[in-house]
Amino acid sequence: MATSNFAETLRLQALRRAGREALVDGSHRWTYAELDADVDRHAAALLAAGVTAGDLVGVLGRNTATYVLELLALARIGAVSVPLNWRLHATEQAYVFDQAGITALLYDDDFVDDAEHLAAKTGVRTLVANGERRVGTAERLGDLLAAQPAGVRVPDAEKAPDDVHRLLYTSGTTAHPKGVIHTCGNLTANHLAQVLELELTQHDRILVSAPLFHVSGLEAPGLAIFTAGATMVLTPTFKAEDIARIAAEERITGMVLAAQILFGMLDLPSLDLSALRYLLFAGVAPSVRRTVKQRLPHVRLIDTFGMTELCNGVCYMDAAHEESKIGALGAPFPGVHLRIVDDHFRPVAPGVEGEIIVRGPKISPGYWNDDEANRRTRRDGWFLTGDVGRLDEDGYLWFVDRRVDLIKSGGENVAGAEIERVIAQHPDVAEVAVIGVPDPQWDEVPKAFVILRPGAGATGEDIRAHCLAHLARFKVPKYVQFVESLPRNDSGKVLKRGLRA
Repeated sequence: MATSNFAETLRLQALRRAGREALVDGSHRWTYAELDADVDRHAAALLAAGVTAGDLVGVLGRNTATYVLELLALARIGAVSVPLNWRLHATEQAYVFDQAGITALLYDDDFVDDAEHLAAKTGVRTLVANGERRVGTAERLGDLLAAQPAGVRVPDAEKAPDDVHRLLYTSGTTAHPKGVIHTCGNLTANHLAQVLELELTQHDRILVSAPLFHVSGLEAPGLAIFTAGATMVLTPTFKAEDIARIAAEERITGMVLAAQILFGMLDLPSLDLSALRYLLFAGVAPSVRRTVKQRLPHVRLIDTFGMTELCNGVCYMDAAHEESKIGALGAPFPGVHLRIVDDHFRPVAPGVEGEIIVRGPKISPGYWNDDEANRRTRRDGWFLTGDVGRLDEDGYLWFVDRRVDLIKSGGENVAGAEIERVIAQHPDVAEVAVIGVPDPQWDEVPKAFVILRPGAGATGEDIRAHCLAHLARFKVPKYVQFVESLPRNDSGKVLKRGLRA
């Protein structure tokens, strides 16, 4: 009897699409029949190592087939997976272990030092080495797999929609990372939405380059690739040349890319993206998006509004409006309710800015072991994003800024993101971040931190003059500081608190 366990999807696809390619990792390839059987082997191996349905299991590794197989095997067993951010320091990892209550760890050879620290400093009791380097009593995954009988089968654990599937720890821009709960029902809702919004079919070949500890790697469309019966292609690096090569060789039809990786690909002397039909990337100025469209006219360019708490995106820009509503983030997914409210939680009229709140079956029910954060971010069934935006007459979302990043200047709310979009259009500018700094007359004024392109010679006055040509005077940065780099968290987001410090 079907439940809400995602691993059951593999059973179905192994019957319906047994011979179709499901997973590609370099030279290694799996059909759906082979993938389902290998997930059984991995599930049996993890059970033999002592992993149980009651465990929270940390997974510390790069984007490999083993990582995907382990996530699917944990779902089959019924354990809760906790994909771990390998960019964090070992002491930060230990905090996550203690806060979550992680009792088992699966780790790659690259992270054996972290595994040793975690084994010594936390209550983890079961360790499995994906490679050759063992820590303490850890068993090697290869040995565990070799011990399984041919054709071993592990039944899918029965799961209800409200049961926890995994925890994803957010980047923690202001404090410790928070564990976002994704239920089995969240995954089901997101996968159906991804298939519909991205028009996925069994003929798609989707490249996953975002790390699998991040919601973009796991759910944009991530595991929904298997729901569609399509092919997941992994890339272990973030290098533009590697991604471009794999996209050409594997005839990739869809992918999510960070803007800087996309720009690096477009600078390559040769680039074959002839099979590509959609590209999901966010956070760039409309002029930059138009430039990309000129280079890739056959590709649907998708902007989005999403976060870990929303199980990835809740809006994707549709192909019909990507030019007429350029700068918007799309209309809400089916089943997602999105509102803009004022400071008194009252809905505002179209075109009026306010806080973005969201509800629906793909929205996380809350943070793990964090009642205070849940009280602060939930109200009457809605999740309060902390972001400021507006809805137009057609229901399309336009992002304004993070509420905490709004600059209060002379009684006006100034969106740093708006100033950043304007400065980013200057031909000499590579990257920019804007914050508010104290001012005796205006309370706060904007300050821009700018990284120039190599060989560029723009001055602070050049940047200010450019802003003055596009913005109200009170929005023009009073200060412009040129820097070599911007402080970022482990997911690549600019740390505004670092700039303020």
